[in-house]
Amino acid sequence: MKIAVAQINTKLGDVEANVEKCLQFSLKAKEEGAELVVFPELSLTGYNLQDLTFEVALTPQSPELIPLLEVSREVAIVVGLIEESPEHVFYNSAFYLEGGRVKHVHRKVYLPTYGMFDEGRFTGHGEEVKVFESKLGKSSILICEDLWHFSTVYLAFIQGVKYIIALSASPGRGYKERGMFGNAEVWLNMGEFYSRLTGSYFIYSNRVGVEDGFVFSGKSFVCDPYGRVVAQASPFKEEILTVEIQPALIRSARANLPLLRDERPLTTLKNLRRIVDEG
Repeated sequence: MKIAVAQINTKLGDVEANVEKCLQFSLKAKEEGAELVVFPELSLTGYNLQDLTFEVALTPQSPELIPLLEVSREVAIVVGLIEESPEHVFYNSAFYLEGGRVKHVHRKVYLPTYGMFDEGRFTGHGEEVKVFESKLGKSSILICEDLWHFSTVYLAFIQGVKYIIALSASPGRGYKERGMFGNAEVWLNMGEFYSRLTGSYFIYSNRVGVEDGFVFSGKSFVCDPYGRVVAQASPFKEEILTVEIQPALIRSARANLPLLRDERPLTTLKNLRRIVDEG
């Protein structure tokens, strides 16, 4: 089974152009034999939206999604966007498209409001981390800052996740002599650690390009369940990584390191209740 990671640049606030780009990359992924293609965070809208947030918002029923929904009958797609709820709350979300419909939605749980980031002013917090059945198997989608809080990974882990799909729009900081930004190096460390610890594939799609003074760091990658980097993109170019997934590696990794078998979520819950009660 093959998957594709689409590392793209997006146009700020131009949903039509971004849908067209994702459509073309999805068709290319299908030609390369991929059954799933993963795009970066806010791939349909651009990142630093601020007041544009409310103008570019979509719902699962939005007609702008129709071209991607049609292609999802042949290749499943994960895209990032601003979602407007029925209550008119706006979320930084990811949609999983398969078979012509939106089959799963993840709303970003943790919104950074430090340094250069100001997401909490414009979007609401998601409240759930769920595992869903994708073409690959048990999967979970997490968005950028979610991964910097290992509680979200833990919640996916105890639900039996096999494929952690990580969407990011990570601005580059601290360019290294060896051809990568410092934050990209940390993301790689996280992918290696989380994949090994959970016995899961870690599929990381980051964007590239320049937007409103932000230079995004690229270096999208895939780690196997042993924490090995099996594919990695460049820091600056749009490209597709097509990777052969081997589900048997998940089985062998979990047999060798049976952390899921030995996990005790009720003990964790008991201690969390105690900590909250104690203030």
